Amino acid sequence: MLSTYLDYFSGSFGISLVFWPLASLILTLPILALIYNRYHRLRLTAAMAAYLTVLYLLALVFFTLWPMPDDRAAFCATHHLSPQLNPLQFLTDLSTGGRMAMLQILLNVVFFLPLGFIMGRVFRWRFILALPVALLVSLFIETAQLTGVFGIVGCAYRLFDVDDLIWNTSGAIIGYLVAMVANKLVPTRQADAAQLVTNPGFIHRAVSLALDLLLATILSMSLGMGVTYAVHRLGTYQLDGHYRFGGLLIAPSALDVFGMVVNLVMLLIFELLIPLPRRGRTLGATFTHMTVETKQRHGWSRFLFYLFRTAVILAVFGPWTGNVQIATRILALLLLVFYLIKRQMPYDLLPGTAYREEDTGAEESFDDRRG
Repeated sequence: MLSTYLDYFSGSFGISLVFWPLASLILTLPILALIYNRYHRLRLTAAMAAYLTVLYLLALVFFTLWPMPDDRAAFCATHHLSPQLNPLQFLTDLSTGGRMAMLQILLNVVFFLPLGFIMGRVFRWRFILALPVALLVSLFIETAQLTGVFGIVGCAYRLFDVDDLIWNTSGAIIGYLVAMVANKLVPTRQADAAQLVTNPGFIHRAVSLALDLLLATILSMSLGMGVTYAVHRLGTYQLDGHYRFGGLLIAPSALDVFGMVVNLVMLLIFELLIPLPRRGRTLGATFTHMTVETKQRHGWSRFLFYLFRTAVILAVFGPWTGNVQIATRILALLLLVFYLIKRQMPYDLLPGTAYREEDTGAEESFDDRRG
């Protein structure tokens, strides 16, 4: 009986499992950037805490709302769920259901423990705010299930249970109290002085580069899509598949080439033209208080550093396809292995003078546990 019921959700549940950790990772990147911007460093524990926080918050969506019936019409035709509005129903459930009823209560409590902890430890909210938020989150989930995600499914696909509101909120309260104890025993760190980090760790580098790539991608896609739209909208379609735009005859493949060129140009702008006159600070590096120049270099040594670094970035993140793309993935893997061994990138090995300690922030190791 239970397996038959779960069959209605198998497809969407699988999608949830696949996209849940990936979406969490993507959404964690801007949070890590904000942590760098505020505290000027990032420890591995802080990075993991940020990821787990996003992972949990998305779980509230992926595993309470998203697993919907694969065949909604068939499910709604055979299932008719009415809300349970008796706040003392759990007493009857315990007397008749025994361990299973107790397990369900414990799961409802445990599932909201992290929410209370996050509100108390991460967000630093007062209890007078955290309590209604916990109740409203639980109420939103229960209401969404009752209404079939506000009409998307077409019927209630899970039971609205007022007892769930009680136990969910209770779990959040317990989590909040645990956070208060943690705040007393392990106070959060104060921000370091706003110094420039010249030896960033792996996570720091990755977050900074991700910000640059995000901005470059947004701009290149916007420009590429804008030109493509203009050609299709304003150009005259020819029978051979080309577009006549003014005095030009544009092939569809030319638009693809244009997109690749724009992508490469944006990478050059963000990773070469911007940091070159700014002491190695790309936009992402500026936001996270670091420089890509791990040593002071001048003349030919600085030229070779940027030539080498730019070539690596274009090779790994350029808009390549086919065998070239496979080669770039292998290169990226080799670079990662190199960093794990040497704690720096190949272009960092080029000769240069170490920065004076008073001009920089503390050095960071691979997982940013120092400094």
